[in-house]
Amino acid sequence: MKHRHLVLATALLASLTLSACSSDQASQGAPPATGTSAPPPFKDDTDVPLTKQLARGELTQAIPDAKDVVPGYYPGSLHKWPGAKADSCGPRDASPPAGWQQTGRGDYDYQGSTRSREIDLYICQFDDAAQAKTAYDQLQEKQETAPVQGPSPVGEESAFLAHSGQSGTVYAYSRSGNVVVRVRVEDAGADPTDAHDVLAATIKRLQQVQAGRRATATAGEIAEAERAKR
Repeated sequence: MKHRHLVLATALLASLTLSACSSDQASQGAPPATGTSAPPPFKDDTDVPLTKQLARGELTQAIPDAKDVVPGYYPGSLHKWPGAKADSCGPRDASPPAGWQQTGRGDYDYQGSTRSREIDLYICQFDDAAQAKTAYDQLQEKQETAPVQGPSPVGEESAFLAHSGQSGTVYAYSRSGNVVVRVRVEDAGADPTDAHDVLAATIKRLQQVQAGRRATATAGEIAEAERAKR
């Protein structure tokens, strides 16, 4: 009888030990059951082309808020125009570019104490990458402008132009897949830095929306990444 009790006690102890080990493994990050794993992290890379046809609300979400652009553009100074016209996506006084789908627009007013500065942002979506490429080549403001070197390329192709007059306006353009993003910064003094950062932040926000995530990228993050490369 005593031998039988000893066998039962030994078996019970072994069962309790196995249960404790299983609990420890679960608490230390053991692989979750099939179907419960978290989605893979989003690759925040401007080399990933935009291919999805985004809805109007998705384009609006991708437009950075005033707090997401360069310092001095305070919350409340942004005006979003999710249904902007096609004439913002093609040459002046021309018919709408072929394949144009829709436009998202953001206007930012600078509220600093010494300068009156404005940023205009346009997101132009087309049927396919070839039509976006054609619009990108035709869209760039070439009158009284000269190319300037941006901090780094944006998207699949990008260009930065500075106005040769006293306005100091900088124009920046980027194409990623079927989307063209256009930025104009007044009183920039031929410095493309702000235009570049807003342009890159917008492309990243579009990629985040395309991946089914919230648009969170900011121009400040872009600036920090640029500084880290130096």
